Amino acid sequence: MKQLNKDWLSCPVTKESLKENEGELTSSKYSFSKKDGFWNFIPQTLEELNAPLWKVWNQLQDNGVSSYNNSPTNNLGVGPRKDFMQFAEFCKLKGLILDVGVGPQKAPTHIEFNTNPDVTFVGLDPLAGAQPRDFIFVQGLGEYLPFKNELFDQVLFVTSLDHFIDPVIALEEAKRVVKNTGSVCVWLGEKDKNAPKPSVSPDWYKALQIPEGAEDPFHYRRFSVDDFKTFLPKAGLKITEEEVHVVDQWRKNCFFRLEK
Repeated sequence: MKQLNKDWLSCPVTKESLKENEGELTSSKYSFSKKDGFWNFIPQTLEELNAPLWKVWNQLQDNGVSSYNNSPTNNLGVGPRKDFMQFAEFCKLKGLILDVGVGPQKAPTHIEFNTNPDVTFVGLDPLAGAQPRDFIFVQGLGEYLPFKNELFDQVLFVTSLDHFIDPVIALEEAKRVVKNTGSVCVWLGEKDKNAPKPSVSPDWYKALQIPEGAEDPFHYRRFSVDDFKTFLPKAGLKITEEEVHVVDQWRKNCFFRLEK
C-alpha cells in the first residue's frame, strides 16, 4: 500500500512545513500511532477547540458514531453502493486525491471499487475508525488540513460538508490544498423539509440527544443547495459542473465540481 509522503505535510494551524526528527514532527505536538501506522494531526492544544460550538460538534460526532455502528449500510459507503459509484463517475477520479471526512470504514465504496491504478487516495477524518485502512489515512479536521498548498489534484467532500459547523472554512482549506488546475468535488444530499418522518425509529436513534443549538442529532445545520451556493464566493470557488440524481420525491443527490 502507498505510504504518506511527509514532504506533503504542513502544520494544520500555522501552515509551516513539518519534518520528521527521530520519529517526531518538528514544531508540532502531533503523534504517530506505531500500532496502526497513521498520524494524528488534530491540534489538541488549540484554544478554539474548547469553544461551546466545538462541544456541540463533539456531541454530534458521537451521535454519528452511533449511527455508523448501528446502521452502517444506511450511513456509510459500504459495498458497491450505486450512489457512491455515481459520484465517483461524476468526479472522474485522477491523481492525488484528498477525501475530507472519509469516514470510519476500512475503505468507502468509491475507494474500494476504484479501478484506476494512477489514483492515490489520502483520507482524512477525526475518527480513527477501522485500522489499518486500505488507503493513506491521517486523523485530522477539515478546518485544519495538515497539508501544503496546492498539493492535491482533487479534494472530495462525500456527503461530509454538511457536518461542519462552518462549511466555508472547510471549503477555504480545500481551495488552499488543491492545485490551481485541480477541482473540489462535493456531494450534497438534499432532503425536503416536509419529508415524512419514519413511523417507527430504532431504540438507538431514540436514545440520541440533540445538543443545544443543533438542528438534528447529526447536523448543526442542514443547508440547502441554494445555501451551499452562497458559500462559494466567500470561499473563492465557483461551480464548473453539476449533476442531480433524484432518490425519491423527498430526496436528491446533488454533485458539484468546483474550481478556483
